[in-house]
Amino acid sequence: MWKYLIPVIIGIIVALFSEDIDRVLNGNKKLKKVILVFCSGVIIICMFAAVLSILN
Repeated sequence: MWKYLIPVIIGIIVALFSEDIDRVLNGNKKLKKVILVFCSGVIIICMFAAVLSILN
């Protein structure tokens, strides 16, 4: 279960700084949306895998 925690933590950190990343790369708020969708997908998949590993 612990191996799924590292991508979740990285996803949360990247999501928190998505506005700053967008500002630095001049993405006009489009990059922020892409980052948030990608991070939420990573978090959901890792949490789902962690729950399945506990149940098995």
